[in-house]
Amino acid sequence: MRKTWLFFLLLPALAQGVDLRALVRQSPGFRDLEAARAQAELALEAARAGLAPTLAPQGSYSRTPLGQESLSLGVGGSLPLLPWGPARDNLRAAERAYRQSLLDLKAQENALFQKALSQYLDAYLAGLDLGVARKTLELREAQLKAVEAQQARGQATFQALLEAQANLAQAQADALRSELALSLARARLEATLGTRVEPLPLSPPRVLPTLEEVLKAKERRPDVQKARLALEEAEDLLAQARRDRFLPRVSVNVSGTEAGTGFGLGLDLKSGELSYALQHALLGASQSGLTLQAQASFPLYSPSQDLGLRQKEEAVEQAKRALENALSAAELDLRSKHQTLLQAQAQMGVASKLLEAAKNSLDTAQKRLEVGTGTRLEVAQAEVNLLQAQRTWEGAVSALLQAYYALLDAMGEALLGGEE
Repeated sequence: MRKTWLFFLLLPALAQGVDLRALVRQSPGFRDLEAARAQAELALEAARAGLAPTLAPQGSYSRTPLGQESLSLGVGGSLPLLPWGPARDNLRAAERAYRQSLLDLKAQENALFQKALSQYLDAYLAGLDLGVARKTLELREAQLKAVEAQQARGQATFQALLEAQANLAQAQADALRSELALSLARARLEATLGTRVEPLPLSPPRVLPTLEEVLKAKERRPDVQKARLALEEAEDLLAQARRDRFLPRVSVNVSGTEAGTGFGLGLDLKSGELSYALQHALLGASQSGLTLQAQASFPLYSPSQDLGLRQKEEAVEQAKRALENALSAAELDLRSKHQTLLQAQAQMGVASKLLEAAKNSLDTAQKRLEVGTGTRLEVAQAEVNLLQAQRTWEGAVSALLQAYYALLDAMGEALLGGEE
């Protein structure tokens, strides 16, 4: 079922040929997010490079007071060999940081899309408001002319004339305010998208996720995933502390020299690192032979490390409790946003009935005018009422769209697509 409603996820933003998602992907804000993503990927690649073998030229020179000299040149390096050690710890930390960055970037992308959607809908509704204001202005002008004609025939009072003039002045002020609001709304949308767009109506979503589907998505939420990353980090730090506390420090080194050329290999059990070197003596005498050296130390008593270990254990328990709290808060948030979506859907039903009533009222007014029992002012008023009902309907659609995408964001969906 999730695939079904996800198929319709993008349809509202693609209605009437408007691909709002593509417009957001071309915006300056999205380009900034892409640059941040590239930086996060570089940081991860740098940590992965820490597992690669290193190689560096080496050299040594010495001179004794008696004039004896020795000179040797060579190369050496190291390689993280065992599945633990600082390099492995740094890589796991970098991978967690990268996943954290991806979660933050997805949240920022979703916020950018919702901002653009809100501004797009505001601009579209501002255009409808201007249409209503202009139609109302036409009605007020016609009403004033009718009152002036009635007063000339002695059928209207001076008070009625003053009220009609006040209504016209209010309509003029409303039309000016609507024009300014439309101009500002379009400017805000252009600043976000980086291009001028003529807002068109967006269709409401055809399929809404059920509450069961919504609650299943709580594991995909960024806050829950961040809590899991925090638990993973606490468990890794605990493992490192246990290794530092109980793993003996053992190192084994093998070195040999033959005909002026020497080599050396060393393995440090604590750091899990293999070191190697190759040198050739250019000056001075060298002794041939093979040497094996091993060193070991065992941490029998270390109060500070024991205390640090207990702190790491408590940190793991705290991270587990934080994850449980995040799951509980996520469920409440999902329930709340799903209820908001259902309420917006119900409000659309109300707006639909009002729109149907306004259409019927206009039809009745037109028929009354045709048979001579109605007036043009009644038809004009019915037209204004219809425009207002259409504005109410589009406002309800706008509220539903924003509630819909807010719910998808809370479910951990990527509103701009891309990798999860």
